[in-house]
Amino acid sequence: MTVGDASQNADALRLRRAAGVLLLIFCLGTAIGLVHVIGLSRQVLARLEAQQVPQPSLMHQPHTQSRGVVGGAWQRVHSQEAAKVLIAYSDGPHLSKLAAAVDVGVLNVLGNDTKSLRVRTLDNASFADDVLWADAVILGTHVVNANVEPKMTKFMSEWSFKEDLSQKVGAVFVTSGGLSAGEELTMVNLLHSLMIFRMIIVGGERWTSAFGASAIVGEGPFEPAGQNSPEQRDFPPICYPTDPDSFHNMFKNKAIGLGERVASIATQLRRARTDLLRQN
Repeated sequence: MTVGDASQNADALRLRRAAGVLLLIFCLGTAIGLVHVIGLSRQVLARLEAQQVPQPSLMHQPHTQSRGVVGGAWQRVHSQEAAKVLIAYSDGPHLSKLAAAVDVGVLNVLGNDTKSLRVRTLDNASFADDVLWADAVILGTHVVNANVEPKMTKFMSEWSFKEDLSQKVGAVFVTSGGLSAGEELTMVNLLHSLMIFRMIIVGGERWTSAFGASAIVGEGPFEPAGQNSPEQRDFPPICYPTDPDSFHNMFKNKAIGLGERVASIATQLRRARTDLLRQN
């Protein structure tokens, strides 16, 4: 081996050692950086948990989805501006409670102006005294053989085509025993009847209640606990209502949202008509 070869080998050895040192420094720096990032991430997560930041959920939002569409957030109106709303429904414990939830939604907009709200069972409602009086009509029925019940059909058969209902808002709510037992068909059939009278159709505030409000009261976790045995239950016992006349809050919230939306839109239309009359 010559002197030149020995010198080249020494240089190569020094380069390898330098490269090794640089690689070691790089690895140490990367490890320290990762530890620092992990520490910061843990601090951020701890702060978020402490603040209890709500996570977005499309299916469980409160009544806000349609508030920006008409008049911004629901605001209680002055009595002279309030739309007149009629809630007419067949009797029965479940339907009565669903009607009461719609009532709550309407009053969220109308405030304490109960003179602008009428809640009637079909036996006590009339076309001449109630439907013609109202700016908005919200009808409720049980599902019978995947259709509107006879009592509702009889009530609507008394409506007159001679009267102009084209400036009135129409909406519906129903109760059904099963998940796929005609609940949506019944709502659509009832909406078709309202459309025959050229009413302005309004659905619920969410895409999950597009045709109106409904409640399932006799199947799966919505069936009262007393109507099934533990061996027949497919869901945890806590899911089943203990009150045979109650229903899930999810359905109640949809009914409240329907009442709010109907009252808000009907009030906006009433204001518009009033403004036009003043201008003319």
